[in-house]
Amino acid sequence: MILQLSRQTVRRTWPAYAGAFVALAFGIILLGLTVALNGAVARANDRPTLTRDERAELESLSSMFGVMSGISLFMAVFVVGSTFGFVVATRRRELGLLRLVGATPKQVRRLILAESGAVAVAATLAGGLATTLLTPTALWLLKDRLTDVHLEAPTPWLAWLIAAPCGAVVALLGSWRSSRRASRVPPAAAMREATVERHRPTILQILVGVLCLAGVVAVAAFTSGIPPLLALIIGVFLPDVMVIGAMCFGTILFPGLAALIARPFARRDVTARLARDQLKAAARTTSALAAPILAISAIAGSIILVLSFTVDWTSAKDREQLTAPLVVESGGGHVAATVAADPKVATVDVRRLVSVRIDGDRQDADVVDPASAAEARGLRAVEGDLDDFSGRALAVSSTFAMDYGSGVGDTVPAEMNGERLELRIAAVVPDAPDLYGEILIPEDLVADQVLDVEPDLIFVVPSEGVTPDEVRRSLAAPLEESGSQVWASEAWIDEVEARNRAGNQLGLWVLLGPAGMYAAIAMVNATLIGASQRRHQDAVLRLLGATPRQVRRMAVWEAGFIGAAGLTAGGLVSGFTAWLVRRTIINDVGDTAMTVPWVPLLAIGATCIALVVAAALAGTRVHVIAARATPVRDSA
Repeated sequence: MILQLSRQTVRRTWPAYAGAFVALAFGIILLGLTVALNGAVARANDRPTLTRDERAELESLSSMFGVMSGISLFMAVFVVGSTFGFVVATRRRELGLLRLVGATPKQVRRLILAESGAVAVAATLAGGLATTLLTPTALWLLKDRLTDVHLEAPTPWLAWLIAAPCGAVVALLGSWRSSRRASRVPPAAAMREATVERHRPTILQILVGVLCLAGVVAVAAFTSGIPPLLALIIGVFLPDVMVIGAMCFGTILFPGLAALIARPFARRDVTARLARDQLKAAARTTSALAAPILAISAIAGSIILVLSFTVDWTSAKDREQLTAPLVVESGGGHVAATVAADPKVATVDVRRLVSVRIDGDRQDADVVDPASAAEARGLRAVEGDLDDFSGRALAVSSTFAMDYGSGVGDTVPAEMNGERLELRIAAVVPDAPDLYGEILIPEDLVADQVLDVEPDLIFVVPSEGVTPDEVRRSLAAPLEESGSQVWASEAWIDEVEARNRAGNQLGLWVLLGPAGMYAAIAMVNATLIGASQRRHQDAVLRLLGATPRQVRRMAVWEAGFIGAAGLTAGGLVSGFTAWLVRRTIINDVGDTAMTVPWVPLLAIGATCIALVVAAALAGTRVHVIAARATPVRDSA
């Protein structure tokens, strides 16, 4: 009986469930593509013929896709859960009618779960099939834009086995929460022409919101002791916690923000005042509509700001530590020997990288001479002593020491060229990603193999009385044939900064592109669902004398106020995250200029507002046309 009734209600209320279907199907596509991309990278990593540069590219892609997977899963859970909740909120009167004719709370809950299950099965199949079809295109775009390594699609069942169950669980969790709310709908709801939804969050929402708030406060309290690279990781995932906390109090937060934003407009325009009152009365609907806007603006804004500030930090570290006035970017050949043979050069500090396994993880380690690195790159110890940096020893960055929970005197299991070693940490050095990595090993440990390793960079200190320009002119001819380039240190730092920002732009498209597209679909989807449920309200307004233009203006005001409320909350989350990262940077290198990428941030806000307003106008236009044809019937 329940299954038959659920099929009938899904067919009858298809506009609302079509929105839930779209949200879940695209969520599964998003999850499936991230699984497929991660599988392709893992499959390529198993090839024994990969070069060190290719392995470095794959490790970078693996880290990027790991973050992308977290963002994708969060967006899917967030959007699908709010969409199913929205569906129940828009059917309050219908559920009240079921209660009025004798349905028990348990039967209402089973009905909602059955309806959601039917939609989840259809959406899972559609999303899985679409993922299988889109995976080759995604891999082609990846190879065309990001890497030269050939990536092969993993078995399609991998995406099905991971993304489909995740999507089903997300749908069931969202529908379970919604079904509990539906079971508490009183029979009197069927008799109400208008319903003022409860603003007060549930006990569970209050507990989760308070825990999220406590976590954010704890992170803020201990920010002074966090290395900037660790702050970068925190800045990527902390917005998720803040968004969850904000949504726990969404029925209070978003109607309040929307009313505050609407205040100056409501004084002059009656349609703006009606829109404000509607948003305050329909608290749960307002919260559900603002959810995807909050999520994408908070997450995207935070990542954009954090990555920009990280480039500012690395550039500041370069300027603070780099003392060599010249930097040579090697083009191959015996460049280091050529530079060292020049009589105008006093110190040649060569940066070479070798592959090493630390606790089973393959990583690149810098092979350094501590004396020349201290003179040219400002290498120094913040813990321990670089005089002990020889033999079976290593130095690690502050971030590595914190991540691994290791310190001076501890031993780290390592493997180099098939030989297992126990390396003692002799010193902890400051983070400086452009100048050296997180792991440094002494030259005498790999003296028999380092000479065959081509240098990445050569830091050059001129002899006493010789200017950097004289050294550049002297090295220009010998290095020209090898394709090497000699930079003044400031010009090199500017060039590295530009490359890092360009790389960030490309990385942002990978990290946020699919999630942003999904959020855009969710915004339009939620707005159209809301518009479809306002058909009765719009018809009543028309009977009371409102013109089609006034109905459309009210819809635009509602969409604008909701969009502005979501963006305001998202902006506060992004601003707080950026403040935390900036605070760690100031603690590390002092007050330095921070670059705020206003263009992408403003583009996110403008796109969100444009999408919800356009969707609201489209939905309202359909209703106005229908109301002109049958106004009396629609109002009944």
